[in-house]
Amino acid sequence: MTLTDAELDQLIKNIGLKRPRGGSRHKPIAHGEYKGARQHRYRNEPLCEPCRVAENAYQNERNAQGLRKKAGPKPKQYLTEEEGQRRRAGGAE
Repeated sequence: MTLTDAELDQLIKNIGLKRPRGGSRHKPIAHGEYKGARQHRYRNEPLCEPCRVAENAYQNERNAQGLRKKAGPKPKQYLTEEEGQRRRAGGAE
């Protein structure tokens, strides 16, 4: 016996059950798009091949545009002797 969505909703209502949160109301995954990869990750699912390829292409494009540059190390800041003594004494000037 196969029920339509409307029949299933009516049966659930008649029995007095509540619909499960989240899982049954997910939108279909947009396979082959970056959005699809994000949907897989949100649902803690492994990425399918088309979504993995789309995510890699998206990340490669961002890297080529320079939008994903890694932050370099901060330059070391040396204090003068007076600044070090003030800092150790707890005074600020």
